[in-house]
Amino acid sequence: MTEYPHHQSLRLQNFTAFGDATFEFVPGVNVFVGENGTGKTHVMKAMYALELSRAPSRDEFYKILLNTFQLKEDNDGTRRFDLLRRQGIGEDEITTFHLQHGKDILSFQILSGLFQDAMRLIPNRPVFIPAIDMMGHSKGFTEAYDEILLDFDLTCRDIVNLLRLERREKQEPSEAFFALKRLLKGDIEKDSEGRFYLVTPVGRLPMQLVGEGLRKVATLVQLQKNGWLVPGTTLFWDEPEVNLNPKWMDEVVAAILALSRSGVQVFLATHSYVILKELEVQAQKSDSYRFFAFTKSEQGTTIKPADSYLELSPNPIEDHYADLYDRGIEKRLQRGEPIHKS
Repeated sequence: MTEYPHHQSLRLQNFTAFGDATFEFVPGVNVFVGENGTGKTHVMKAMYALELSRAPSRDEFYKILLNTFQLKEDNDGTRRFDLLRRQGIGEDEITTFHLQHGKDILSFQILSGLFQDAMRLIPNRPVFIPAIDMMGHSKGFTEAYDEILLDFDLTCRDIVNLLRLERREKQEPSEAFFALKRLLKGDIEKDSEGRFYLVTPVGRLPMQLVGEGLRKVATLVQLQKNGWLVPGTTLFWDEPEVNLNPKWMDEVVAAILALSRSGVQVFLATHSYVILKELEVQAQKSDSYRFFAFTKSEQGTTIKPADSYLELSPNPIEDHYADLYDRGIEKRLQRGEPIHKS
């Protein structure tokens, strides 16, 4: 398998929830696991903003970063970059975001709320699938976002744009594409106003009337159909399990692994035990994947990598499931009920 330039390492200092944290990524699937508020989505959004900013203008990068994090300017026009600095640090302490992608460096620094430096490369265009579904809200969304102050961040506008637009150069669909399409039991169509429909043998249903789990699968199908998930691309996916029935997660994980084998580097933030286990069960020997445990501390979120599910520690998902099982057993014993059926 050809290896494409990919995100190799990242160091964060005083960035949002982090004090000093370092990541070493794999070219395949990188999975962020941790409690709410540990900064999983923040890392993906900052990486995405740096990749998306391909114009030479530094102001353009600032604008993208502000819109990705929904950081509004003050009335006097001051950009609130200070909100990306870890709370409680001194004014003379620097916030840094230093990312190695292939032979290139993507980085920025913030001191007292002002950018000191910013460098970036021009890679393939990244794709960010937010936790909130947007396929059922596509009509007029990008136009409204560009003209009106909406309470949505840039990832929402961007995913709608990619769902609506077909790339000029595309590749043949993979088997994973057809597997996901079979789950839909139909085809995806788009009208002239940008609204999507699921067309099945029994009728044509607007996407806003389709279950959100199905829309999640449809989003991945449409992105591949439009040619945005090509080798050398980075896919960021925030909570793929949202509204998705666990019995479909095996197909979704199979598609994620297939994309990584084709040369797409994948970053996931998840709270799903099924996603984690499906990834390990389905992964082949040649696949690369790595888990990252995010843990809160007084010095900021710490990072601990693991190359297998059993090595993932701490693992709040596993801990809660084990605790729930123990409490269920205890409850049955209190009621005098048998633990196992004969």
